[in-house]
Amino acid sequence: MFSAIFSIEGIQLDKAKFQIISILTGTGFTTAESELMLATKRRRKLTQTMILFSYIFNVTILSTIVNIFISTTHTSWHEVLIGVILTIINFTILIIFNKSGKIRSIFDKKVKLLAMRFRKRKGNSISVYDVYGEKCVVEINLRGLNRKIQDKTPKDLDKEYNIQILVIKRGEKLFTNIEKMEIKRNDILIVFGNLKNIKKLFGLNRVASKKKVK
Repeated sequence: MFSAIFSIEGIQLDKAKFQIISILTGTGFTTAESELMLATKRRRKLTQTMILFSYIFNVTILSTIVNIFISTTHTSWHEVLIGVILTIINFTILIIFNKSGKIRSIFDKKVKLLAMRFRKRKGNSISVYDVYGEKCVVEINLRGLNRKIQDKTPKDLDKEYNIQILVIKRGEKLFTNIEKMEIKRNDILIVFGNLKNIKKLFGLNRVASKKKVK
């Protein structure tokens, strides 16, 4: 569930799963890739929620195991047998769910659709894909243009702000030869550069009104 939600925020699914398992088990959340989970305000909130969930989750498991051992001293053998059978059935279902790519894919889609309903769709969304030292690769969904971007080409932005636009997706078309293309509203950009500079340039608080956009 958390993997599907973080994938909406632009983290690759396999990386999201590794970091989520690290958080839920309380081990390994100190690697360089953990920075991806904290790169945006929304991701930080999700990570905080997940850490709280992991505490509750671990306490629940521990208390359940303790209660099972306590209750076995006051139950008959056939009740214990029923408990063991139900536990095996539950583990079997979990294993099938984990191994079946089709079932997991359907589940991930349902979670993503549910998460998208609650996600705010105002301004430009900036999703960090990967971090390389002080620079990163991000996807930007341009719902509006500010004055710094308006009437600019990727070549202009690279020259003025040292930010490289690698790919422009416009509708169903994907463009890679983009040096002289004018950036337009509703474009999806794959950008490489300093995250702080990218946020300043494409930030949510500097989106121009639609009347001024061509």
